[in-house]
Amino acid sequence: MAVRRRVVNGESTWVIDRRFRTENGLVRYRRAAQVQTRSGAESEERRLQNYFAEHGTIAPFLETSARKPPKKIEPKVYRWEDAVDYYKKNVLPLHEASTRKSYRVLLGGVHMRLWNGTALGNITRASIVEWDAKVKQSGVSPSTRRNHHCVLRSVLRAVGPYEGEAGLYLETLPNFPALPKVGRTEVRAVPTEDIRVLLGERPKAFHFKTWTLFGLAVALSAFAGLRSSEIRALRRRDVDLAAGVITVRLKRCVDEEGPPKSQHQRAIDFIAPELLPRLQQRCRNLKPDDYVCPNSTGRPWSDCGLWTMFRRACRKLGIEGQRLHGLRHAFVTALFAGGVDARTVQDLAGHGSLGVTDRYAHTSKERKRAAGRVFEGFRVLAAVEAAVEESEP
Repeated sequence: MAVRRRVVNGESTWVIDRRFRTENGLVRYRRAAQVQTRSGAESEERRLQNYFAEHGTIAPFLETSARKPPKKIEPKVYRWEDAVDYYKKNVLPLHEASTRKSYRVLLGGVHMRLWNGTALGNITRASIVEWDAKVKQSGVSPSTRRNHHCVLRSVLRAVGPYEGEAGLYLETLPNFPALPKVGRTEVRAVPTEDIRVLLGERPKAFHFKTWTLFGLAVALSAFAGLRSSEIRALRRRDVDLAAGVITVRLKRCVDEEGPPKSQHQRAIDFIAPELLPRLQQRCRNLKPDDYVCPNSTGRPWSDCGLWTMFRRACRKLGIEGQRLHGLRHAFVTALFAGGVDARTVQDLAGHGSLGVTDRYAHTSKERKRAAGRVFEGFRVLAAVEAAVEESEP
């Protein structure tokens, strides 16, 4: 068959391929058809046959139908959106549920969308500095600004070179500027008197069952140091009332359960007197897999459910300026105030490092005031003045 389809330069092409016997021997005509349809190629092949039958040569066709140069394939220009799509599909699923949630929010936010349409090769140190200035001018907190930088770096590193291997979409990574500095905030613990109010008489606006379960959550945070994610995942098998031990095995975020923030389990080898009767009452008829502190429907609290309930309760009880996580701060601060050493506090609180624990060691206002009393009785200035007077003639 003289007319057929062939793959030329990666494309399917109609090709005329046939031989003619001339005085000088066989001559092969093998060219892409000028009109890339079946009928167009067949018409061209018939014109070729007719010309050969009349003239005995196809030389003019060989001269005028020189082979077209191969089509130049331009390399694809990968843009920010391509890198984000790859990151969401292949890298983000490897992170914890809470990280996936926060990164997705940031990637869909107004600041990260400023990169939309930008070729990856055009993301340079200068362009990042310019972008950072816009983020800063928007008034976000230093920690949020830093988080945006972390997301930007993660996305570009996912498609860039790594340890000598060629990058997927990016040949070289930009020279990233330093991460924005984030000042350390003072730890604020919920005062003891506010905890008493939260565990006290039920406001009329709350149903009895809702208030009882909320009170248990408050007690687990204030007297056992559980994070809200750990409260949501606590099950009956994790509470040994006879031995007086609470084992923190899991956390629950975005309806997924996984290891606690420190990535390892921890045991709280005591149950505080304020917490014990609440746990005894709640655990009385529970099965091993039942949640100890769900919401009033029996389901685990949502990620913002406890936080919303805490704010609502504080508003009804006239408590101002407190945060749910401040209950856990109160637990750690109380341990230090009672003379517990930092290593033990770290284990009980599930801190990843002693550096985090040390933040709590100096948060007590009473301890700060006591530090000032060290200088009572010192009369350094008076002693200097006396020495000067004695030296004068």
